[in-house]
Amino acid sequence: MRNLSRRTEAACAAALFALGFALRLAALAALPAGLNQDEASALYDAWAILNYGVDRNMNALPVLLVSWGSGQNALLSYLAMPFIALLGPTVWALRLPMALSGCLTLALFWALARRARGPVFALWALGFLALCPWHVMAVRWGLESNLLPAMLMGGVYFAALSEKRPWALLGAGVFFGLAPYAYGTAFFILPPLLLFCVWQLRKSLRPLPFLAGLGIFLALVLPIALCQLRNALGLPSASFLGFTLPELTATRQSATSVFGTGLAGLWDNIRALARLLITQSDGLPWNSAPRGGILYAFGLPLALWGLARSLRTRGRGAAEGIMLAWLFSALACSALITVNINRVNFLWLPLAYFAALGLDALGALAGRLWPALPAALLACFAAFFTSYCLSLGGAGNVNFFPGLGEAIEYVSAREPESAYITDWVNSPYIFALLYTETPPEEFAATVEYTNPDGAFRNVEGFANWRFGPAEEAEGGLAIVHVSEIQNREAEAVFGGCAVIIPESK
Repeated sequence: MRNLSRRTEAACAAALFALGFALRLAALAALPAGLNQDEASALYDAWAILNYGVDRNMNALPVLLVSWGSGQNALLSYLAMPFIALLGPTVWALRLPMALSGCLTLALFWALARRARGPVFALWALGFLALCPWHVMAVRWGLESNLLPAMLMGGVYFAALSEKRPWALLGAGVFFGLAPYAYGTAFFILPPLLLFCVWQLRKSLRPLPFLAGLGIFLALVLPIALCQLRNALGLPSASFLGFTLPELTATRQSATSVFGTGLAGLWDNIRALARLLITQSDGLPWNSAPRGGILYAFGLPLALWGLARSLRTRGRGAAEGIMLAWLFSALACSALITVNINRVNFLWLPLAYFAALGLDALGALAGRLWPALPAALLACFAAFFTSYCLSLGGAGNVNFFPGLGEAIEYVSAREPESAYITDWVNSPYIFALLYTETPPEEFAATVEYTNPDGAFRNVEGFANWRFGPAEEAEGGLAIVHVSEIQNREAEAVFGGCAVIIPESK
């Protein structure tokens, strides 16, 4: 397989891209089934800003969404707006930009691998990432923080490309500048990664392209950096160039990083990271399926093999050196964060790169038996994808509340004086907001918080909607989980949700 013709390479790449794109784009609204509360929040705020110019907290064009109180990254919501304009505030409209970012990542990953070690390795890299459990799961739903790997991949690719094409640094500046809007952990990894990039490219840097790329990066990152700084200092919201730098009710850095736990938490984070790398599961069903884990059970040994190979025989040019810098920066920064799969999502792409490098070495050792490797990889993927579908597909996916949207639309069409959703739904108010398309001004005027200054504010009600335990259900109609129906008759059932008439009190 070492000597590929251009035609064979093109055919193999086209087949792998078609497979990878299909796995990321097909049936987006059905798998995962339903909608998670973080997705509903990002989708509603995107719809509100698009139609009213403000989010549900009445902030005009915020650089960071206040969301639950402690903030939510805004980039996905802004990227979703064109799709919302075309499709309405639907599951497809939110998940499509995320899935497309996954497709873009596949293309950039392949192009970087080809630049580093040629077409054969590029095909191994493309095939491995196309069938990677973590990547398939991460880009098929709208957790806004999962945009970060795509932004970093874009920045790294254009930085490597600038070795031969200096003005590619403009692209690197754009992607790196957008990264903090995708996920706040970008502020951890960007400083060491950018320093390593400059060092790796020091011989090829040209002053004008470098300064232009740096200027783009600084211009993009300044608003979100000011917003985070103001919140760290406890300053009120402010306006900057027409954008709002909102005041959060609390910041999450103290709860999810060593800035809250101190150095005592550093060792705990390192142990948690080691455990995560070995077990490839954080116990969260939306982050890893029962089978497959993050990079498969063999992914870590392959990555160690690939890393050793890279340290012995560096690939061509700056590309692989920058990937090494990304990997080591990600490992170091992971020690600063209370670990789960999505919080350290900046780690998995460089780890996948070196796993692919190990797979490439194994293919070379296999000789004429190399076709057994993609066959085995496909078999492992089939096992993963089956468990993924069983875990997050259908009405049993309790973490995404399938049927809830239809139930809310059914109740809303009945126009009851009051309606109720039980607290088996996480943050039920955001679903009522989304599926009734309540204007943000009406929500802000009628919302009742039980803890208005909390990091995760609990909404007791707004307009004619109320939320709480099943035993306190009241009003004209109530939406409950099917297990909460008890002896009452359901008017309608949608997925795991039932619409009932509460008992009179």
